[in-house]
This record gives sequence, C-alpha cells and structure tokens, in this order.
Amino acid sequence: MELNIVNQLKLLDIEIGRKLFSIAKLNEIDQPPSPLQGKILKYIVENEGKEIYQKNLEERFNVSKATISEVLQTMENNKLIERIQNSQDARLKQIILTETSRKRFNEMEKSFRILNQELEKGLSEEEKQQFIVTLNKMKNNIKNNI
Repeated sequence: MELNIVNQLKLLDIEIGRKLFSIAKLNEIDQPPSPLQGKILKYIVENEGKEIYQKNLEERFNVSKATISEVLQTMENNKLIERIQNSQDARLKQIILTETSRKRFNEMEKSFRILNQELEKGLSEEEKQQFIVTLNKMKNNIKNNI
C-alpha cells in the first residue's frame, strides 16, 4: 500500500475541524466562527492598532473580493466586526473588532489550546520538533514548485 501524505493531511484536517466544533459545543460556545472568520479575527487581533481594510484581507488570505466581501458581511451581521468609513477616502471602510468578537476570539484561542494539547499527547519534544521540520519542508516543496 502506497503512503499518501495528501490524504492523511486531509483526514487530519477533517478530524481537527470536527474536534474544534466538539470542543466549542462542550464549552457552550455559541456560533463558533468559520475557519476563515477565525483567521480574520486572529489577523485583526495580531495587527491591533493598524488600519485594516478588505483589500488587506484579500491579499493576506489569497481569496477573491467576492469571498471576503461575503465573509465580512456575515461577520458584520453577527456583530463580530464593524466597518467604519475612512476619513480621507469614503470608498474605504476600516475593519475593526467588536467586544463580541474579542470574546469569541478568546473562546477560540482556548479551544485551540485544548486541541493542541490533545494533538501533542504521547509525543516527545523531539517528535514534535521533527514534525514541524517535516511540515515546513513540505510547505517549501509546494511553494518552490508553483
């Protein structure tokens, strides 16, 4: 039987998604954010104090204008973000976090810590380090051959 790394990574990704939703449910987290919403929240938190616009997110996450627009609209409807008009260019709307999103982000971070602990069970420090080295090599293989 041939070892298929892509299939194994996809299966792991599916299990990670299931586990995150399970953790969210156990912790009574109402309406956990989608994976892209979670990434957007994290990006905005990590870049607190900087002005962030839709274009920044399109470029950062390599998604289309339509996709990011739809995700931001959902986030705005769910009170996770606010879009405020730029004082110098009325066409630009700065994306800012709400108190609801800060709470959700903290809940999300807690879920990721729990998941990470479960993933690391039974692994030595050496195994964890080697896994990261291997993943980085795989990412570089893909990046360098595009």
